Amino acid sequence: MSPNEGMMVRLGILLWYGTLGAIVGMFGVMTYHPVLKMPMPWWFRSGVMVGWMNFVLLLFTYDRFAAMMTDYFGPSAPSPWWMVLEGVGVGLVCGYFATRFGGEGKELLDS
Repeated sequence: MSPNEGMMVRLGILLWYGTLGAIVGMFGVMTYHPVLKMPMPWWFRSGVMVGWMNFVLLLFTYDRFAAMMTDYFGPSAPSPWWMVLEGVGVGLVCGYFATRFGGEGKELLDS
């Protein structure tokens, strides 16, 4: 994070990922997509969900993230779109731990 960014942006990003982790944990109940008629394993559910949410976040805040990356990395800064791939990775980590310690599917509803 750029040292020029205020505490609101830092706290906002921290809460963004905390909220997405909670959403991934809650979606552990849904293991089958009723419209597409296909199973949704934990790695698909969590990776796609957080990657998509980071994509939507970047659509709204692209300029700000581009400026932050330029401040941090200099003129040869990578594209902010890498944040989508980072979201997939964070989603996979959240999904793994949520499934490992919380379970998934109907076993969550039975307890």
